Amino acid sequence: MEIVHVGWCREGAHDKVWGVILLSRYVPNDFGFMSNKYATFWGRRGGKLQTKIFDGSEWGVEDMFAKKLKKGYTKINPKELDRVYPDFREDLEKTAVWAILSS
Repeated sequence: MEIVHVGWCREGAHDKVWGVILLSRYVPNDFGFMSNKYATFWGRRGGKLQTKIFDGSEWGVEDMFAKKLKKGYTKINPKELDRVYPDFREDLEKTAVWAILSS
């Protein structure tokens, strides 16, 4: 599991995270092309994270994250992430396992 992007939004009553993890590289999609398999995750900090699995390109993921940045999310690096959301990795591992099993 590779964390591609994590964003944190704390505006007013909002305190939430959004991000993308890479599940596997270069798998055939429904159209016969090779693409990556990703999972997006989102939710309130400390709450249950929701997920969505999709096939896509690195460019598509970068575009999605750029849109989140425009909506007020701040990119979080690993050191900041541990400070902002100490249980994140544990929550994400649970989320990733369910996302992989459901795909």
